[in-house]
Amino acid sequence: MAMVEDSMLNEEARRKEQGMSFESEALITERQGRSKSRRPQNREKSKDKSKGKFKSKIKCYHCGKHGHIIREYNYVNITSQDTYWVIDSGASFHVTSRRDLFTSYTDDDYGQVRMGNDHVSKIVGMGEICLEISTNCRLVLKNVRHVPDMRLNLISAGVLDDEGYKNEFYSGKWKLSKRSLVLARGKKESTLYSTQAKVSGRDVNTLSNNSSIELWHKRLGHMSEKGLQTLARREVLIEVKGTSLKGCVDCLAGKQHRVSFQKNSTHRKPNILDIVHSDVCGPMPTKSHGGARFFVTFIDDHSRKVWAYALKTKDQVLDMLKEFHVTVERETRKTLKCIRSDNGGE
Repeated sequence: MAMVEDSMLNEEARRKEQGMSFESEALITERQGRSKSRRPQNREKSKDKSKGKFKSKIKCYHCGKHGHIIREYNYVNITSQDTYWVIDSGASFHVTSRRDLFTSYTDDDYGQVRMGNDHVSKIVGMGEICLEISTNCRLVLKNVRHVPDMRLNLISAGVLDDEGYKNEFYSGKWKLSKRSLVLARGKKESTLYSTQAKVSGRDVNTLSNNSSIELWHKRLGHMSEKGLQTLARREVLIEVKGTSLKGCVDCLAGKQHRVSFQKNSTHRKPNILDIVHSDVCGPMPTKSHGGARFFVTFIDDHSRKVWAYALKTKDQVLDMLKEFHVTVERETRKTLKCIRSDNGGE
């Protein structure tokens, strides 16, 4: 039902535009013909002459050139590389009549479309079309229906919205974006929003993949490789998909900085034996006279006094800790509250 309504609205807009053009053209032609000659035998000649003059004065409000109007623009002034697309908020899917625009195509019977003039057209195929618009970005239209009898190429705003794109219509302009990246722009012509684009294949890329990802990395404010690959998975940046980003000199230089020293960097406990720091060093390459190759240290955080004990093996640390614990509490008449080590396993 939505497809039928869409076709009827398009046909109604087209007929209104045609009717307005024909009425104004006929009115001006009749007036000019009557002013030139009132004789019946010269009336047809006057109409043809005035129609030609009127046609030459017409200015297309799409391209600014004379001699044609907007409804003829799609067939007269668009080059073979460009295509004219109408943004339709009521269309249920993207539609085109040109088979040569598809980058991928499946030939099959996909049903029928009823036009505004009650003419029924078949959908003979479906595929993808890759558009390159003036913003130098690529917009991939998926599941585009191929209807040979369709006069205009339609971009469904609803389908783009479902795919996460943002459509903005304001002040006679149309903008399509995804997150912060603008993919397409268009403008309002009469009652329709439209855009002009070039069709390009997905594999067309003048730069190497490595150059492309580095270029987009800089364009997007030195975005991370993870962010670029996220855009690639969402088919916003197709050319960077599966490529890796090399080291960026600017990123490395921008993130390096000198760490300043704190003015008050000493923090000591107020009392002795509140915290005692301990660590084991070894094995040493040369044994001591007593055969020791390790030593353990105990440093009081408040007084910075150091106790050191020689060890023949590393498993003697626990015995030395017990000895130090008894000795230091007896000498200071304080209680050892905390032992802190580097969790080295000793």
